[in-house]
Amino acid sequence: MKLITKFAASCATIAAVACIALATAALTTQGAASAATAAAHSAASPTYYRLVQYPKAGFGGLYSQIASAKHSIDMEMYELSDPTAERDLGQAARRGVTVRVLLDRDYSGGEVNAAAYAYLKAHGVQVRWAPANYIFHIKTTTFDAQTSDVSTANLTAAYYASTRDAEVIDTNPAQVQAIELTFKMDWDAAPAGVPAAQTAQAPGLVWSPNTLNGTAETAMVAEVHAARHAIDFESEELSDPPVYNALAADARRGVSCRIVMTNSTEWKAAFRTVTKAGCHVHVFPDTAKALYIHEKLLLDDPGKSDESLLIGSQNASWESLTENRELGLMITNAHGGATVIHDVSSTFQTDFGHASAWKR
Repeated sequence: MKLITKFAASCATIAAVACIALATAALTTQGAASAATAAAHSAASPTYYRLVQYPKAGFGGLYSQIASAKHSIDMEMYELSDPTAERDLGQAARRGVTVRVLLDRDYSGGEVNAAAYAYLKAHGVQVRWAPANYIFHIKTTTFDAQTSDVSTANLTAAYYASTRDAEVIDTNPAQVQAIELTFKMDWDAAPAGVPAAQTAQAPGLVWSPNTLNGTAETAMVAEVHAARHAIDFESEELSDPPVYNALAADARRGVSCRIVMTNSTEWKAAFRTVTKAGCHVHVFPDTAKALYIHEKLLLDDPGKSDESLLIGSQNASWESLTENRELGLMITNAHGGATVIHDVSSTFQTDFGHASAWKR
């Protein structure tokens, strides 16, 4: 079974009926005998997931979501430096929408987010610094308690045109509920307290620092080991030994392993390990004109009936997986997932083809 089956254990934290229904759907998809069967199952199920692929899509869709919100907007954001988004949030507050924004202050957040914090506060938005002593690397916004945008992208307009990122628009009721509950705990603890409970769990959510009975690191490593035929990995960072050793182990047992990143000497040890084992590492140069890889994804067995995708804010670093506040989604063929996986796989294939093989 893929990692998704493990999420059923967290039913106690959300509505039992919704959780059981999701776990059943996940198990049914995992057990599908063929791609055709999985596609038929997905077509007969509610569509919960839609992909927005950056930079091609642009951020107009997000601006429209802000403008269309009727009751509430809850945002947790690592970096916010987008005058259009900030203005739209202020306008939403003025028309009576409850707008709450949590911004990271640790690391460089206090400097990067200072202008946005001041602007939002002056324009009627409820804004707080995220709880202290955590890096809030999460990039998630929930609209009207019904739709959560789970993104790999910061809202930093200067980088939109040149950065590979993605966002999944998630309307899965159990997941949105858990995201909102986690936001409330973070909001209530901000800026100086500690969240009453780290996260509210739901099937398919991969939180940092804790997910189920482990961490996002254990979840990511388990997803790597679950690959049977092929694994595609794209991320800004690759420094966590358990993750890159798991990728190397996949390659040694005959799994096709492909990696796309922006080149940096910081990942040299990881690149050496995985290429020695048989992974194919392609890199873009770290230059102003090259596409910058910021998307974070792990794609198991694309094109197979049990394909799965882990996508979200988590980099493959120890800090990101075990210390920061982060959120990723585990997606299978069900509920629109097949289309998301197909489109992510297609973009990965393009990036892999355009990047150059890494040289020691």
